Amino acid sequence: MQRGQTRTRRPELGAALAAALSLAGCGIGSAERAAPLPKLPPPVAAALASRSDEVAQTLAAGDSCRALALAQQLQQETVAAINAGRVPAPFQEQLGSTVGDLASRIRCVPAVKPHDGGQHKGKDKKKHERDG
Repeated sequence: MQRGQTRTRRPELGAALAAALSLAGCGIGSAERAAPLPKLPPPVAAALASRSDEVAQTLAAGDSCRALALAQQLQQETVAAINAGRVPAPFQEQLGSTVGDLASRIRCVPAVKPHDGGQHKGKDKKKHERDG
């Protein structure tokens, strides 16, 4: 995947996850329904949305390794919330799938340090000059 393509998709993933969390937290639906739709408890929605925003911001800053760690943490928190019964059943599959998809799409690409062209600095250089 090219770097340009990855940057374009990263904010979209974060935005999609944030939208899913927002909609789940609102319990959107028409007023005509007899039974209200379940809602994601506000503390759960806020915590997951906050972590999702943090992932998106970290990706936008170009720190893919930290973003991956945050996305994996978000995934663990989501699974824990689902397993604890804090996420209503109608949202569990979509939320878990969306978070899992986000984490699976992030690739940790460590920053490359520029090579110094063989000009090593420090005590070792002086030692080698004396020995040679």
